[in-house]
Amino acid sequence: MTMRVKIGTVVIWLVFVLYLILLMKLLLFSRPPGSGRSFNLIPFATISDYLVGGSAAVKRFAIGNVVGNIVAFVPLGAFLPLVRRNSRIWMNLVFVVGASVALEIVQGIFGLGASDIDDVMLNAVGGLIGILFFSLLRVLLRRWSRVIAVVAVLSLLAVPILCYFLFAIRLRM
Repeated sequence: MTMRVKIGTVVIWLVFVLYLILLMKLLLFSRPPGSGRSFNLIPFATISDYLVGGSAAVKRFAIGNVVGNIVAFVPLGAFLPLVRRNSRIWMNLVFVVGASVALEIVQGIFGLGASDIDDVMLNAVGGLIGILFFSLLRVLLRRWSRVIAVVAVLSLLAVPILCYFLFAIRLRM
């Protein structure tokens, strides 16, 4: 393994850990315990409520929630093939869905927001986008060392954004 690959791997792992900390803050520590406990196990119920929601403010919240659930899991899907050293799309998607289900269960048990099957589906879409992005990089760049270099550079470019969300924004919703 070359020095460039080693440095790239370290950068990827450090940014991945930073991303996981942000994800935990966003999903588990942005609300006081017991502040909003609700459960929805009916697929598309929340999404359809959003679509027929009344006011413009509700629609803005709905769009933010749907897009946020997707965007929040894109990095997980992109990092997984690298940190797990497994580029099989379905295995990584199962991992993303499992992580999302686990987070929804924790949210429900501790009353840290709404536990919603729609969130799991949206998180899976986000994870799949990340996995497919990684797969596209793998096809385009062909060599593992190039993929690591590109993902490491993109990860470094994302650090200021992650830090902004982690430290500068209070996420009490």
